[in-house]
Amino acid sequence: MLDSGVGNEGKAHNRCPRTAAVADIEHLLAAAQALRASVRSTEVQYRRTLRLLESGAEISDALENVQAGAKRLALTQTLDTFETMRHRSRLALVAAGLAEGMTIGELGRTWRFSRQLASRYAKEARARFGAPTSGPSVRKP
Repeated sequence: MLDSGVGNEGKAHNRCPRTAAVADIEHLLAAAQALRASVRSTEVQYRRTLRLLESGAEISDALENVQAGAKRLALTQTLDTFETMRHRSRLALVAAGLAEGMTIGELGRTWRFSRQLASRYAKEARARFGAPTSGPSVRKP
């Protein structure tokens, strides 16, 4: 699993919200690259399975031949890691936005999700980063 600056207690290490956002986006990009490779590998497996089935192989033989179970688990784990990194980077960006003076409403409009969801993200970001509630604390003109 990729390190995202979160200690065992679930709180982010003491770093500024912008620095955390940059680091978490870097982790997200690494997870996206791993996901892309896993999807490509899985596609190759699907094509091999298709060829085996078209040639008349039994389902059980075809699935065993392509190691379907192991591939499924690997793709699922990679998807989970990607989703975790995506969520963490979104939280870090919400925390950074709040620290730079964005309101919860602005965050919701920017991300194109409801104000209620933006509020939940802000609450989670505050718990993780200690981000301000909202308001122009460091807002630049």
